[in-house]
This record gives sequence, C-alpha cells and structure tokens, in this order.
Amino acid sequence: MIELVALALFTYQSAFAETEVSFPGQGLTLNGTLSIPKTERDLPAFLLLPGSGPTDRDGNQPPNFMTNVLKDLSVDLNRRGYATLRFDKRPVHRYAENWPKDMAAIAEFFSLENHLKDIESAVGFLRAQKGVDPKRIYLVGHSEGALFATDLGKRLGVQGMVLLGAPGRKMDVILAEQLHKNIGQLPDGKEKTTLLNDCDRAIDALKTGTSIPSGIDPRLASLFNPSSAVLLHGYFSIDPIAEAKMFDQPVFLANGEKDVQISAELDAKPLAKAFPKATLFIIPNASHNLKELKSANDPGIAGPISPALYEALGKWLEETIR
Repeated sequence: MIELVALALFTYQSAFAETEVSFPGQGLTLNGTLSIPKTERDLPAFLLLPGSGPTDRDGNQPPNFMTNVLKDLSVDLNRRGYATLRFDKRPVHRYAENWPKDMAAIAEFFSLENHLKDIESAVGFLRAQKGVDPKRIYLVGHSEGALFATDLGKRLGVQGMVLLGAPGRKMDVILAEQLHKNIGQLPDGKEKTTLLNDCDRAIDALKTGTSIPSGIDPRLASLFNPSSAVLLHGYFSIDPIAEAKMFDQPVFLANGEKDVQISAELDAKPLAKAFPKATLFIIPNASHNLKELKSANDPGIAGPISPALYEALGKWLEETIR
C-alpha cells in the first residue's frame, strides 16, 4: 500500500509543475501556488478563491480548521488537464507584519474593495503565465470566495465560474439568520432579547454605513467591531441575484444538501435560476465544506471532498471547456 501511494505521488508530481509564486496585491505582495500540467499547449486556468476569515490558499485556518478543500480541488483540476492558481489572501497571518496598527487603517486594509482588487491582480497574474491560455480563465469560489466571484465575474471577463456554497441572498439576511439561530438556543429572557436586538441593530447600521452602534453586547464584538465594519458594509452591498443575471458565461453551482450555513433551497436554487447559463448540483448528504457527513454530529470539516461532486464537476468541465 505504501508503495502504491508513493507511486501515485510521484506520478502526480512528475506530471505537473507546481511553483511557489508572488504577485502585487493592493498594498502588499501576495503569495500563492501555481500548478500547471506539463504540456506544450496553453491550458485553461482556474483561480481558486477561499472562504471567509484567515482562510489560506488550501482552504484551511491552521491549526484547528483544516478542510484542504481548495488544495484537493486544485489537484483534481490539474489531473483533468487544467492549470490552477490559489493564493493566501490578506487576512492570512503570514501577512501580519503588513497589517496597519491604527484601527481605522485596519478597517480600510481589510475592506471589500481591497479584497476584490487582490483578486483582479491574481487574474491578471494568471493570464500572463507561460502555459496558460489568457482567453480561458475561470473562477472557483467557495463560500465567501463564491460571493466575490459572483460580484467580479462579469467585470473580469472570465469564461465561466464554479461556485461552491455560494450565497444567493444578500449577506445581511444570511448573517442575521445564522446569528438568530445561534442566539435562539439560549433560554428565553432578557439576555436573549438583548442579544437579538443588538444583532439586528448592528446589521441595520452596517447596511447603510460603517459605524457600529454604541452599547452592543460585548459577546458580539468579535464580529461587530471597528476593524470589521468596512468589510461587513461591503458584504452587505453585494446583491448576488442581480450580479448573476448579468453574467452570461457558463456556471457550475454546487451546494451541500446538509449545509447549515448556505441553504440549498434559499440560496443555491434561486441563484442558479438567476444565472442565464447555470448547472446546479446539490451534493447528497454533504456539508458546507463539501464533505459527506458520517453521522448527525459530524461537522463535515475533515476528510475527502464528496466523490459525487467530483463526478458532477468533471462532467460539466468536459461539456463546457473545449
């Protein structure tokens, strides 16, 4: 068995050129991994975009949150003959020395605008690489990455998108739903009522501006604080359905059947209907991180990506990319 694993690893490494790369972002240098199958022809290429927070190029937040979802997707795409680029976005801790110290500057540094400009830079970098066909660039977005891809797809002129766990409703609606669900588990009483009201006050304020209302319960401060206010305001400004209607290239949209963060019914299905050329796949018994659940208590974080997703995605790729 060990020999077979070693042989498979050798075969993969010998068939692909995987390179550590860097490129200029908005006010900092971004680092990533460029993987290109070894061939004489220029290949279609995919830029992979991770979920929220300090999620790295592989889809992880070490040491406690390890999904490898983007790393595994990249390997699958490489094996199918496509180039990939995945990078560590600006909230990843490796860039901590670049983070401002002033609170207002921190908020602007992590703004939606800067995140989107970083992605634009990544697409430009990918288009310029030897072995990449600059006219066949695609986005793969997971969770927050799917939201950003939806917002940027038309503007960047990409030839298609793969959206995984993509928000279909506006983020203020989804965030309020998630928080109300969590707070709703508390016993009824003044504490619960206060938290629910503070949650709604903060979201309502950030829909129209970048200031956090005074008197917000400290337990909500990890989410609603001056350093996150500008980014959350940007999140809430994106209308996925409106953006989807304007993107006329092929889209593969997948959502875990058991996803507790993004709803297959309320997000994935309406979003798929909004895209002019969308293929929707609901991953049976799968989580937000695209993993098959082994039990009712399985968080769906570790383990391999659902084979059913690989199969459905592979079929779409064969039919879509010539």
